[in-house]
Amino acid sequence: MAVKHKVVECVKQPQVDPCLSMLLRVLQSLHENHNLHEEDCLNVCERIVTHLGRLSIPTVPEEYVAFMAVIRRIQEILMEECRSNDMIVATLKTFYSAISSPDYTPQPTISIVLQLLNVETLPEAVKFILQSGCKEQSLEIAMKTLCNWLSKWTSTPNLGPLVFHFMEGLAAEQHIDILIEVTLTYIERLFNLLVLKDSRNSVGPVVLYMLSSMQHDPSAFHKVIPLAPTVFHCLRDEQSESSRAYLESIINIFVALMNHFPDHDVLYEKLWCAINSVSPNVNYGQQLNHNFWLTKSPLTSLTQSTLGKVGLKNLGNTCYMNSVLQALFMTRMFRNDILATTLRELMPLFGKLQVLFALLQYSRRPSLSPNDILTLARPPGFQRGHQHDSSEFLGYLLDTLHEQEKSMCAARIDDDDPAGSNSESPTIVQRSFGGRAVTISRCKTCDTQSARADSFRELQLSFPNSLGNHSVQTLLDYYLQPEKLCGDNQYHCDYCRGLTDGERVTRVEQLPARLVLTLKHFHYDPLSQRRTKLLQHVTLDSHVHIENTAYELYAAVVHVGSNLDSGHYYTYARGSEDWYKFNDCIVTPATAEELCTVRPPETPYILFYSRLDCSDPEPLPRSSLSQSLESSLKLELELEVDRRKRPIKTYDVRYRRNDEPPPPGCGGSSFIDSSSNRYVC
Repeated sequence: MAVKHKVVECVKQPQVDPCLSMLLRVLQSLHENHNLHEEDCLNVCERIVTHLGRLSIPTVPEEYVAFMAVIRRIQEILMEECRSNDMIVATLKTFYSAISSPDYTPQPTISIVLQLLNVETLPEAVKFILQSGCKEQSLEIAMKTLCNWLSKWTSTPNLGPLVFHFMEGLAAEQHIDILIEVTLTYIERLFNLLVLKDSRNSVGPVVLYMLSSMQHDPSAFHKVIPLAPTVFHCLRDEQSESSRAYLESIINIFVALMNHFPDHDVLYEKLWCAINSVSPNVNYGQQLNHNFWLTKSPLTSLTQSTLGKVGLKNLGNTCYMNSVLQALFMTRMFRNDILATTLRELMPLFGKLQVLFALLQYSRRPSLSPNDILTLARPPGFQRGHQHDSSEFLGYLLDTLHEQEKSMCAARIDDDDPAGSNSESPTIVQRSFGGRAVTISRCKTCDTQSARADSFRELQLSFPNSLGNHSVQTLLDYYLQPEKLCGDNQYHCDYCRGLTDGERVTRVEQLPARLVLTLKHFHYDPLSQRRTKLLQHVTLDSHVHIENTAYELYAAVVHVGSNLDSGHYYTYARGSEDWYKFNDCIVTPATAEELCTVRPPETPYILFYSRLDCSDPEPLPRSSLSQSLESSLKLELELEVDRRKRPIKTYDVRYRRNDEPPPPGCGGSSFIDSSSNRYVC
C-alpha cells in the first residue's frame, strides 16, 4: 500500500540574541509596573544601556532584521520611561562612560539612547560632557568611537548631529590634536558614505566640517581626492535635492582647498576631471571663512625649529609609506649608513632616500614631500591614490635597497678583482636588520632531521588560536616554540619516503642589530574574499628577549581601521630620549605610555626593537656628508627659499571649459557594498 507523505515546509524564524530578548523583557516589565520607585527605574535603565553596548550585531540579513525590530522596541520603551531630566542625565552619563572606556569597544546599538534628546539640545549635552572634567584620553576614545559608529551605523538619527557638535565643542576647548587625528583616520570612510541616502544627512555636515577646518595641512583633502570621481558620479546620477546640494557644497570646498593648497597640479588635474560639468559657486572661498583648527593649537603648530622633527606630506593615501619612512629614519644606525654611502649616483633609490633623510635631519621645514620615493619604491600592484599595506611596502623597500647595493658591489668586485673574490660585505640593510634563522624538521618515525637556514629582515608573528590577552613576548615565544606536524600538515620525510608525523622548530641563529616584528592582525576571509583585521589587543612590551638577548622598543607603526583596504597609518618613535608621534605632516611630542594605551581599532602593526648590546651611534654631523649630497641638500634648501618667494597660484574657474578632454588616468571604482543599507562594513 502506498503511503502518501504530507510534506510540511517549516519556515524557520530567525533567532534573536537571548541577551537582547532578556533586555526587552526587563524593560517591558518595568514599563508595565508603575509602582517602582524612580531610583529603581534609574538603576534598571542604566544597566540596560550598558548591556546594549555589549550586544553582538548579526550579519545574516534575516537575523539582522529581527534584531533591529527588538532594538527599535527597546528604544520606544526607553523614550517613554526616561522622560525626567534626572533619568536622561543618568542615562547619558552611562552612555559617555561606555564610549570613553579604554577597556572595551561598545557596539553602536547603545547609541539609540541619543534619541532621548531633541536635536536642538545636543550642543548643551556636549557642553555638559566637556565641562565635567573629562580627561584628554577619554575624550579621544569617545570621539573615535562615535566616528567609527557614524561610518557604519545609520539607525540613530541623532548620531551624526552629536558627532558634529562634539567636534565643535572639542575645537572650542582646544582639543585640536584629537580632531586632526580623528579626521585623518575617518575622512575617507565618511566621504564614501555620501553616496548613500540613509547616511548623507548625518555624515555630510561632519565631512564638510572636517575638510574646511583642516586648513593647515592638505592631508585630509588629498586623502579623498581619489574617491571623488565615484562620489561625484553617484551624486549626479541620483538627481535628488539632497544629492545636488551636497555635490555643490563639496565642489565649492574642493575648489577653495585647491587654491588654499597650491603646487599639486597633477593631483588637481584629476580632480578637475571629476568635477567636469559642475561649476563652483562664485563665493566658493567663503567655505574656508571660519576659524580653522590650527589657529589656537599649542601642539600642531610646533615646527622643526621647536621639535627638531619634520613631517611627511600625504600624497593621496600614502600614510602607509610615510609611517615606514619615519620609522626607518628614526633607526639611527640605518639612517647614518644611508647618509654616508658614496654610491648614490649609481643607485637611484639610494640617492633619493639619502636626500630625503638629509632633509629630515637638517631641514627647518615643518614637512617634506616624498614624491621621489613614491615613484621609485612603489611596489608592483600598488596603485597611486589607494591605501596599501605598510608591511608590504617596508619589505619591498628594504629588498630593493639590498639588491641595488648588492648588484653595485658585485660590479665593483668584478672590476677590481677579475679573478673573483669570496669576500662579500653585508649590505646596509643587512647591517641594521639582517638576521638568520634555522628551521629544523624532525621525523617522529625514524628520528632523522633536516635543517633549512634562511636570512630574514623581519619576523611575522601570528596569533594563537586560543583566545585571551597576548603580549609581544608571548607572540614571539609562540613563533619560536616547536610545531607539531600531523594530520593535514604532516612532514615529508625523505628517508621514510612519505608523509609522517613530525615536529618543526625555528631557532634564530644570528640576531639582528634592529629587530622588526610584524603582528599579523590581518587574515584572509574566504567568505568576503578580503583580508580582514583581527581586532585583538596586544600588550606592547618595552623589552623582549630572544635567545637570552634583550631588545628595547624604539618605534611602532600603528594601523587604524577595521580592514586592510582602509584606515590610516601613523608612527610612534623615540629619539635620543623623547618620543614623537609622526602623523603624516604633523609631528607632536608623545610618550611611551601613549603608545601602550592604543586599543582597537588602533593596533600596533610593525614594531622596531634595538638590541641593547648594540647601542645607537651618534647622529651623523653635516660635515660628514659627501660633497655631492651636500650640494643636493643646498640646492633643495635654496629651492625652498625660492618657493616661499613665489606668488601663490590660484585656480580661476571662470575660464575652465567643461568640455575639455580629461587627462589620462581619471576615473574611479565602485567601493560601496550595496548588500546592506543599515550596517555598512
